[in-house]
Amino acid sequence: MMKRKVQVLFLTFGLLYSQNAHIQLIHNVADVVGVSFPVVVDSVDIYLSTDGGGTWTLMVPDFKFRQATPYTAVPANSNTVIAGIAPGNSLGPGDILINYNVPPLAPGSYNIAIVAGTIDFFSSQVNVNLYYYFNSRNTAQNPSDFDFIFFHGAPDVGNTDVYLARDRSPTLSAYERDLNIGQYQYSPGYFSVSPDNLIALDTTPSDPNQILPIAYYIPSTNLLGQAGVVFVSGYASIPDPAKSLGLYLALPNGNVLPLSPQEIRRLQVVHNAADPALQQVDIYVGGVNPPPDLQLDFREATSTFFVEGNTGTTFPLIFTARGQTTPLATVNVSLPPAGTNYAIFAQGVTNPTQFAANPNGVSTGFGLVTISNVVGWAPSGSFRTLAFHGVTDAPAVDVYSGGSPLVTNLQYKQYGSVITTPANAPVELEIRPAGQSTPLATYSISTLQARDGEGSIVFASGFLSPANNQNGPAFGLYIVYPNGDVEPLGLSSGMISQSSPQVMGVSGNPSPTGEWQVCIRAIKAEEAAYTLTNTTGQVIKAGTWSLPGAGTWVFTLSGENMPSGIYFLRVGESLYRLVRL
Repeated sequence: MMKRKVQVLFLTFGLLYSQNAHIQLIHNVADVVGVSFPVVVDSVDIYLSTDGGGTWTLMVPDFKFRQATPYTAVPANSNTVIAGIAPGNSLGPGDILINYNVPPLAPGSYNIAIVAGTIDFFSSQVNVNLYYYFNSRNTAQNPSDFDFIFFHGAPDVGNTDVYLARDRSPTLSAYERDLNIGQYQYSPGYFSVSPDNLIALDTTPSDPNQILPIAYYIPSTNLLGQAGVVFVSGYASIPDPAKSLGLYLALPNGNVLPLSPQEIRRLQVVHNAADPALQQVDIYVGGVNPPPDLQLDFREATSTFFVEGNTGTTFPLIFTARGQTTPLATVNVSLPPAGTNYAIFAQGVTNPTQFAANPNGVSTGFGLVTISNVVGWAPSGSFRTLAFHGVTDAPAVDVYSGGSPLVTNLQYKQYGSVITTPANAPVELEIRPAGQSTPLATYSISTLQARDGEGSIVFASGFLSPANNQNGPAFGLYIVYPNGDVEPLGLSSGMISQSSPQVMGVSGNPSPTGEWQVCIRAIKAEEAAYTLTNTTGQVIKAGTWSLPGAGTWVFTLSGENMPSGIYFLRVGESLYRLVRL
C-alpha cells in the first residue's frame, strides 16, 4: 500500500513540470540508538518543497528501514527543491527534523538518494543525510550482465574493502580488492558481473589478511539486463537481526532483496607431489564425470581464490592423470573455519613401497597438507613468508636466516610460523640437519622475489635422492605467491643432491649485459645439456657444455639480445632463476 501511495504522489507532482528527472530513494537509517538500549524508529516521512520551504508536500509517507521507492519523476534543473525528514506518521511539516537542499538534477536523468546515518533522541542529535549518486542506470549496459553500484551505509564500520569473489581474473589473487570504499560513499562506477556472484568484505583495510567470515550472494541469473544498488546496511556491533549488518539490493522498481549470507574463506592449491605418475593431474570435486575443476602440473599453483560453504563440510577431491578418468588418488577435504586463509599442498607418492622411505618415519602416501596460518598481504615496505617441508625422502631440518633460527626440527609435511622481512631485500635461508650447526645448503630469496606488500610460502620440493625415487625431480626450494607464481630459489652455497652435473652457482645475476657465468660440478667426464626458457616455458636457447672430468667448471651463457625479464636455466636436475636487467 505504501508503494502505491508513493507512486501516486510522485506522479501527481511530476505532471506539474514539463522537464523531469528521475530519482530513487532508499531508506538505510536503522534506528535511534539509546544509551543502554535501542529505540526503533519504525519509519520516516519524506517531505518535499519546490519553493524553498514555503510549502511542503508529503512525498513518501511511512518510509521504512530498507525500503526503496521506484525511480520516479521529480522537477529537474531546480535550485529551490528541499527535502525534509520527519518521524513516520508525522502530523505535518512541523515535525520535520532536518532539511536538505536537493541539488539540480539533469532533465531525463536517473539518480539515487540514500537516506543514511543515525538519529538519537536521547541526545537530540540527528546525524542523517541524503547521499546522492547522479546519472545512475535503470538497466544494465549488457543484457547478459547485471550492473550494480555499491554504497557503504553501515554506521559503525569504517573503510571497507570489497571483493567480487566469483568474477575474478585467474591471475588476480583473493587478496587484491576490487574496491576500497569509505563510510557513506558510493563506488566510483558500476560493476558489471556475469550470472551469480559473491561479495566478500574486509572491514580492516589496515590488514587485508582479515576478511569477514560471511560473504553475500547475488543471484544475478534472475537479474540479467537489470541494474541496481547493493548497499551495506545495519550495525556490525548490534546482534538484533532486524538491524544487524547485511547487504541488500534495491532494484529500479523499488523491490529490495536481502543478499543471502555464505560462509567464506581463502584457499590456494599447490601441486608438490613429486611422484612422476602425478607430473600432470586433473582435479575433480566430488566425482570424475564432469570436466576437471583444476589442472595443475608439478610445482604449479592456483591463484588464491574464495571458497564458500559451511565450516566442516566434507567433500572428495579426485586426482587423475591429465585427460584420464581413472582416479590415481581420492582425498576427502573438510572446509576450515570461515574467515581464514589457508593453502593446500598435494604431497606424497601413490605407492610408497616403490619409493624411498622418509627418514623420520612420516607416511609418504599421497595426500593433502593444509597450512592454516597463511598470509598473502604484508604492510608496505615488508615481505612475509613461511617455510614448508615437502620432500618425502628428506630428514628433519632447521632453517636459519642471518644466524637466527626461523624454524627447528621441521619434518616432512610440517610448516613454520610467518616471518616478516624488509621488502626488496635479499633473504638467505640456511638449511641445516636438525640440531646441527653446519648448513647443507644456503638458498637466496632475491631482491626481486621479496615482493613489497606480499606474503608467500617457501617450500622444499622434489626428491633428495632422485635415483632412489624412480628418477623423479631433484630437490630444490621454491617460493609461491598469492597470484599463483612459483619460482625456484637460487642456490648460494652447498649442495644436498649428489646428482651430476649440477649448477653450483651463477655469478653476474641479475645481469645488466645479458651474460652469466655458470659454475657446474661434475663427478666424472660428461656432457651437461642446458635449456634456457622464459616464464611461459618457451625455449630461448639450448645447448651442451662438455665437462672434461670431475670438478667444477665455469661456462659463459650469453643472452645479449634477450629482452629484460626473468628466465629459467635448467642443467640436468638443476633449475636456476636468471634475471636480465
